[in-house]
Amino acid sequence: MFGDPVQNPMGWEVKKLGKMCSAIMNGTTPKGGEQVYVENGITFLRSQNVWRNKIDLDDVAYIDEATHKSMKKSSLKKYDILMTKTGRINTENSSLGRAALFLGEDDSANINGHVYLIRLEKEYNHEFVIRILTSPEYRDYIRSICVGGIDKRQVNKDHIEEFPIIQPPKELQDEYSTFVQQIDKSKFEIWLTLQNYDIIEKRVF
Repeated sequence: MFGDPVQNPMGWEVKKLGKMCSAIMNGTTPKGGEQVYVENGITFLRSQNVWRNKIDLDDVAYIDEATHKSMKKSSLKKYDILMTKTGRINTENSSLGRAALFLGEDDSANINGHVYLIRLEKEYNHEFVIRILTSPEYRDYIRSICVGGIDKRQVNKDHIEEFPIIQPPKELQDEYSTFVQQIDKSKFEIWLTLQNYDIIEKRVF
């Protein structure tokens, strides 16, 4: 619908991501590191939890309420975009610049120092922006601007603020978001059907 979001062959208006946000910041790694993690508490997201438009909780950590309150600035709000800060550039699953949408309740999670939160102003379509940031074109773009050594590169806050984001008419963005949500719902329903079929097959055979 919109063409390459970096090269912008359709000539859409472009805004810098920093101009679209009320906040861009990375989290904090609490003093003591893993020693302050608790068995149950506030979800504490690290780079291994942030994938391409997906938050993976298989290896999630937790912090207590007091630690969470001491890191109030990076307490997450629903629809915050999370982006990983560091990683290699020559591997398919590199943690560099991966992005996902946080869909939990306000203030129910926090992030460590290797993850940025990107909080859009209310008038912008978060679904549209996350799809841009997780596109193959943007993956290449992030790798072209990152800094650091051979083994590990980094995306800085200054880079994120300068990210170019195409601005098609809002109604087209909303139409696209609705389409994507329908596709995701269909994928989930198919997955659920396959899971149920697998359970039935195991019981029968």
